[in-house]
Amino acid sequence: MKLYIGLFTLLLFAATPPAVAQSAEERAEAAIQELKEGTLLVRLPSRQRKMDAMEQVLSGYAPDDKRRARMERLIQETREEAATFNRNMMIAFRDSFDFAKVRFFYDYNTPKVKAGETAGLLLNENLEADPSITLPGQPTYILGFGQTNKDYSDGLEAMFIMSGDFERMGPPFPYYQRLNDFAAFMGSIFPAPNQEMRDALRLVGKLDQKLEEFYERVEERE
Repeated sequence: MKLYIGLFTLLLFAATPPAVAQSAEERAEAAIQELKEGTLLVRLPSRQRKMDAMEQVLSGYAPDDKRRARMERLIQETREEAATFNRNMMIAFRDSFDFAKVRFFYDYNTPKVKAGETAGLLLNENLEADPSITLPGQPTYILGFGQTNKDYSDGLEAMFIMSGDFERMGPPFPYYQRLNDFAAFMGSIFPAPNQEMRDALRLVGKLDQKLEEFYERVEERE
């Protein structure tokens, strides 16, 4: 009897087709369709760790130490640079990004966002946490700032898209837009009025265009 059961089990497994893993192309196609109907959560860099480290150094200086004023100035400059970058990016996504709904949070809240706890963390147009702002619903993708994955590129400074689990996307999904493109480089040498704002609008617009063009190609194949 045991022999028959064993033979039946082997035949059952043999008749069951193995699960077929999605190809990179299929994953990218599914992701772009999800993002189109979902929300892009933009993780804004706070530079909080850098400022905390400088505050720690500052606390070790005596009140009359000449280095104190310099460190205080560096902390203030870092705070202002972060605020300017984040304000420009928020405006750029508002004005130049139409592909999906967008919400914003600060990078130091990443552990809570990973755990699905976004209540009270999302930011308003003043870059302040606002409990009245909520996620429209799933699916959710994340956009961060930093270096791209060296598996797919040369580690460029960029804005890049991740899954809702904070897993970095890869090609053929249009997963990143470099921040230091040629126009930004020239703007750093010959800056125009509001150069940083111009750069943010252009770069976010280029990302929006890449996503839209990939989505249209996928829809044409459906």
